Amino acid sequence: MFLKVKLLDNALDFCFKDVPHTELAKKSIALGIITSFFLMIIKFGAWMVTSSISIRASMNDSILDALTSFLAYKAMACSSMPVDKKHNFGHEKMEAIAALFQCLLVIYSGIMIFVEAYEVFQNSREVVNTKVGIVVMIISCLAVYQLVYFQNYVTKKTESILVKGDSLHYLSDFLMNGIILVSLLTANFFHWGDAVGGIIVGGYVLYSAILILKSAIIDLMDESLPSKVQDDIKEAIESVRGVEKVKILKTRSAGMKKYVESRIQVNSNILLTEAHRITEEAEGKIKKMFEKVDVIIKAEIE
Repeated sequence: MFLKVKLLDNALDFCFKDVPHTELAKKSIALGIITSFFLMIIKFGAWMVTSSISIRASMNDSILDALTSFLAYKAMACSSMPVDKKHNFGHEKMEAIAALFQCLLVIYSGIMIFVEAYEVFQNSREVVNTKVGIVVMIISCLAVYQLVYFQNYVTKKTESILVKGDSLHYLSDFLMNGIILVSLLTANFFHWGDAVGGIIVGGYVLYSAILILKSAIIDLMDESLPSKVQDDIKEAIESVRGVEKVKILKTRSAGMKKYVESRIQVNSNILLTEAHRITEEAEGKIKKMFEKVDVIIKAEIE
């Protein structure tokens, strides 16, 4: 959505180069909570002054943003817990479960925006003090821009489904702010412009919910990693001296953690100790590719 700013990306790399992915994701979500509370306050003031239905819808969306970000933060803390007797594979799927809940809240937000827009069509009222609303929405756009840019940066670094979901509904908030700006500018000439803006925003919010739902289902259904990533894993394994062929490669993800299982073919003339060395070296190469990965490679001597 946003153009990459190389200088800004370099600054972020410098500031967070030694920060673990889990902590980076937590910082991103915490920033979302702070931003949401700030937006709630200024939008409430703007709504009271202008009586704009679009600003009220945007304020309600910011309230849901704060709630979903808080739940995402708690889910992130839960997903980073170590394995225990009841959860032998860890708690990473809590991210996908929380993303499903995010999806439900975003869908609710979209429906409520449609309902409020319909009320305006039925009983339209004039928007007043539009200049105040315009200033507040410009400030909101700037605040959300910095948040979404940072969350996109974190998503690319960590591949966290929670941060991605958080970023999607904040992106919808950014677009909402832009549309509200247009509706406020046209409200004095076209009384239904406020409602039309709300309908457009509601449609995009529901579209965002579908994207979040898709990502969560992919995680919960243990879908394989993208083909490009699988090819890179296979290439890394085959680069180890002694590996003749990758016979089986299974991959999946749970939150930010990747799971890789593989069976490789080695020469029948080598010793078992050499086969063990080959599998360890191959596993080491995979571990260097991801910050959080569980990898098992078995050798078949033929």
